Amino acid sequence: MQFYESARQSLPIRKVLLYGSHAKGRATESSDIDVAVVVEEHDHAKRIEIAAKLFHSAFLVDPAIEPKCVFWDEYKNHDKASILSEIIDTSVEIV
Repeated sequence: MQFYESARQSLPIRKVLLYGSHAKGRATESSDIDVAVVVEEHDHAKRIEIAAKLFHSAFLVDPAIEPKCVFWDEYKNHDKASILSEIIDTSVEIV
């Protein structure tokens, strides 16, 4: 996956999860490509910086890619009633 290869050059990526319409098999030609990128980072103050890097990498590969930054501790300890739980439960792990 070209997006992953680009993003991992500057970020400690643990997983990439495809979610949304593409993961559910309901994507149309105009659908964006939702990906949750799980990073091994403990400083949550870096979220905006990391998200900017993810969006930059995504834009260079395909502007339809919509990355969501998820920290490893959030992934491991998410609230079962959260949107992150829904993403994890319905996603396809691609990396």
